[in-house]
Amino acid sequence: MIQGYAVDGGRLRPVPEPLATAGVVWIDLLDPSEAEERAVETALGLEVPTREEMAEIEDSSRLYAEDGAVVMTAQLPVGTDGDDPVLAPVTFILVGDRLVTLRYHEPRAFRAFPHRAERFELSCTDGLSVLLSLLEVIVDRLADILEAIGREMDRLSRAVFRPDGPADYQAVLRGLGRQGEIVGFISDSLVSLERLFVFLTAATAGRADKDSKARLKTLGRDTRFLSEHAGSVNAKLTFLLDATLGMISIEQNATIKIFSVAAVVFLPPTLIASIYGMNFGVMPELSWAFGYPFALALMVLSAVLSYWIFKKRGWL
Repeated sequence: MIQGYAVDGGRLRPVPEPLATAGVVWIDLLDPSEAEERAVETALGLEVPTREEMAEIEDSSRLYAEDGAVVMTAQLPVGTDGDDPVLAPVTFILVGDRLVTLRYHEPRAFRAFPHRAERFELSCTDGLSVLLSLLEVIVDRLADILEAIGREMDRLSRAVFRPDGPADYQAVLRGLGRQGEIVGFISDSLVSLERLFVFLTAATAGRADKDSKARLKTLGRDTRFLSEHAGSVNAKLTFLLDATLGMISIEQNATIKIFSVAAVVFLPPTLIASIYGMNFGVMPELSWAFGYPFALALMVLSAVLSYWIFKKRGWL
């Protein structure tokens, strides 16, 4: 799908035919077909990276300038509100005064930014200004995700250390695992964005105005702060994971302790029952009328005495 946006008084408005409409500053390709890719390449005179090239990990494959176009690929988290979050590549191409974005997933920032740019004046005048505004929304979205993870960790922390009884530790571990996966995605995304900002600063040094340079500097500083914040969030996740495993171990030890004490408590009665279960011809209690009740009482007394000793010593 190809979606285009033109400038209208500092705001963006969608246009029906982006490749045939004058004044288009942003062309957004979402899961394009081969025919759509060829149409964009023919209209703009550039080569659109393939999906395999977008997935490359080398900086030379993600950040490069070719035939007057600046091509940059960053990793963005997708589906963090659902059950199947992924880290997906998004390519930004600056060609002339236009911005081309290529993606095969739909990060929330790409849904929010067009509506915001259509409603509010964001000083979108060319491809570079649109790119900077879009990157600001992306960084804000990453910050929102980290804040949501922080709130979820507070909830999980209360569940682990709740005073009214044990928590559902399986659910807590699943929650911690999911949040840890998302934090990992955020960290990788921030690293790719920080490299993108450095490359973009150098690539646009000759044409970026003072305001654009200041915005780029702010974006770089924000990503560094968010990277540090992601590190602290990951440390807290590690602490909660260790605490959860510790609480599970304490409960398991308490259960094993109960079984151990029970085994020791019933050891004397078992010994007495074993003695009176031996088939010897001469046993004084065999012909005694109260032999059977005596044996039972002796077993009960030995069990109670063992329990009392454990209780007095504080082993229970």
